[in-house]
Amino acid sequence: MNAKAEPEMNGGKTMQELLRENARLRGDLLTIATRVSHDLRSPLGAIVSTAELLKEILLEKNPNDALLTEPLFTSVDELTKLISQVRILTKATAEPKPKEWLKMGTIVFGALQRLESRISKKSATVVEPEFWPKVNGVADWLEFIWCNLLTNALQHAGEKPRIELSWQKTKSGFRFQVFDHGGGVPAGAVAKLFQPFDSLHMPDSSSGLGLSVVQRLVELQGGGCGYTQTPNGGACFYFTLPLVEI
Repeated sequence: MNAKAEPEMNGGKTMQELLRENARLRGDLLTIATRVSHDLRSPLGAIVSTAELLKEILLEKNPNDALLTEPLFTSVDELTKLISQVRILTKATAEPKPKEWLKMGTIVFGALQRLESRISKKSATVVEPEFWPKVNGVADWLEFIWCNLLTNALQHAGEKPRIELSWQKTKSGFRFQVFDHGGGVPAGAVAKLFQPFDSLHMPDSSSGLGLSVVQRLVELQGGGCGYTQTPNGGACFYFTLPLVEI
């Protein structure tokens, strides 16, 4: 008796073919995540070394000329950040991590520790709620999300900003929010906030994947994210996580 033929799916491909193709694509994404990080960081290291040597030479001859090297260091920092974001995005998509029960307060503390020097440099005040809930998620993804939203607030809320972190429980889960009292996001830019490589600052600002990576990591944990403008000006970026019973 002949074996029963495997039914064709959309596009004429069988389930096995689709599974093999999916596995191949995941493998390609993991390869990209690894190679992009390694192959691009190496030449960046050489650029930094050369820039530092050039800066030392210029400092001996004319200290004012040494300032011309600063854009090199700034550009390397921006590219390094972009490489890291691409790596996180591709690796998370190709190889999602299992969720676990976490204390959100511990995650927020880790993010604040990582940004301590930036917070101090901006003379910022960060206000937290008295307690945080336990959530079901991925620790390093959540820390990246908090770091990114806090960094945005530090960048766009002016000098000595007051940044307020909060959360609330909803029927379907939790909503976590980052408020600032800056100028808010221009109306025409709101729709593009979570699109890759879009930027709020024109024409010479850095572009990145920050908010699009945030959106992807939140979605992989079953939640969503967005932006609202506060009644008194400023911005509120938020993300949600589904409610899971312990």
